[in-house]
Amino acid sequence: MTSDTSSHLTINPATDLDSRAMYFLLTSVVVPRPIAWVSTVSDQGATNIAPHSFFTVASSQPPTVMFVSIGDKDTVKNVRATKSFVVNIAGHDLAEQINATSINSPHGVSEFTLASLTELASDSVVAPRLAQAPVSLECELTQIVETGAEPSFAIFGRVTRVHLARDIMDERGRVDPGKLDAVARMGASDYCTTRDRFQMTRPVWAD
Repeated sequence: MTSDTSSHLTINPATDLDSRAMYFLLTSVVVPRPIAWVSTVSDQGATNIAPHSFFTVASSQPPTVMFVSIGDKDTVKNVRATKSFVVNIAGHDLAEQINATSINSPHGVSEFTLASLTELASDSVVAPRLAQAPVSLECELTQIVETGAEPSFAIFGRVTRVHLARDIMDERGRVDPGKLDAVARMGASDYCTTRDRFQMTRPVWAD
């Protein structure tokens, strides 16, 4: 039952919101969400690229990333078939192409072609990477976890190669978030980049 106080609205997801309203609520408060622009290939050789904003690092040793597909889409089918995928990270200059590849195109239609994107052969997996992306993470599938009623599929992959554009690196050889200018998802149709940021030093407990 929804309750209302002077400062907070309290919601019980089980009774107060339908699945669509819950989706919009969660995606409006869990922000910003980095976008995994995931490229895959089917066992018949048809390529696919699609953005997924339920995405994060799952482990650094071994290096592992995870993204979620809502529904058993081409991306999921291709990953199951080939045991591989590539996470491409794109900057603001590719925002329109990211959006273009979110289209609900028919099975077998390549979003690479629809968005005028260029495929490159990966070094360690069969899935292609994106030539225009400043960052590409080649991944071998480690597990798929099905969850929810829709359902959703959490896909985990071990990173086997990392490709970094030299022009996003700083003088220390690290990725400069301002130069990367990565696009992230907010609520509804809103997006943001990594330009607006601040620094804080993590405290250390004194012995």
